[in-house]
Amino acid sequence: MFEGRSIGRRSGFTLVELIVVLAVIALLVGLLLPALGRAAARGRQAACMNHLRQIGIAMQLYADDHGGWLPTTTHGRGSQESWIFQLSDYLAGVDRIRICPSDPKGPARRSNQASSYVLNEFVFVDLLDPFGRVLESRRRLQTIPKPAQTMTAMEIADGAGAHVLNDHAHSRRWDQGWPAVLADIQPDRHEGSANYLFADAHVEAIAATKLRARLEAGDNPARPPR
Repeated sequence: MFEGRSIGRRSGFTLVELIVVLAVIALLVGLLLPALGRAAARGRQAACMNHLRQIGIAMQLYADDHGGWLPTTTHGRGSQESWIFQLSDYLAGVDRIRICPSDPKGPARRSNQASSYVLNEFVFVDLLDPFGRVLESRRRLQTIPKPAQTMTAMEIADGAGAHVLNDHAHSRRWDQGWPAVLADIQPDRHEGSANYLFADAHVEAIAATKLRARLEAGDNPARPPR
């Protein structure tokens, strides 16, 4: 009887093959991780934009129910309640909406009853003379001549304290230069841009470079156009 020799089969990988496989996996991971990171960042920015849209609609509903008046800031009023809670009757899930998912101080702001969003001083804080007389006021929605071009809320600076009193930007000071802007808002929070709410309730993502260029050209982007 003829007995054939069995042919042995190679099992497993050689060390060289294993190294090649690991190198390919590492390369794929290196290619995928930045893409996944960018997708996650875009998702957080989209969530932030949605929060601001809901806030914008709530502001309009609030104004409808309060004779056209917009909510107030803590500026000079002795209030320890952020403006965002004045909108709570018009915002389902206000504790979620008041925090941007990309805000590194989000948990602290949530605990301290603060918000990731600050109001535009030009709109929400009257300009007074030394005797307390009102020189400029836009706190009634109908007094804003160009709502679609007037910012109402911005994303707070990472360096701003997580305190309820930090509820508005000192945007009248922005004429002093870019550092004054950075003290109030975070214009590059979302991959070089940030979200801005306007008085007609629409939201725009504006690049920090574009905002700075306007400012350096003598155009304060927070100042409502006439």
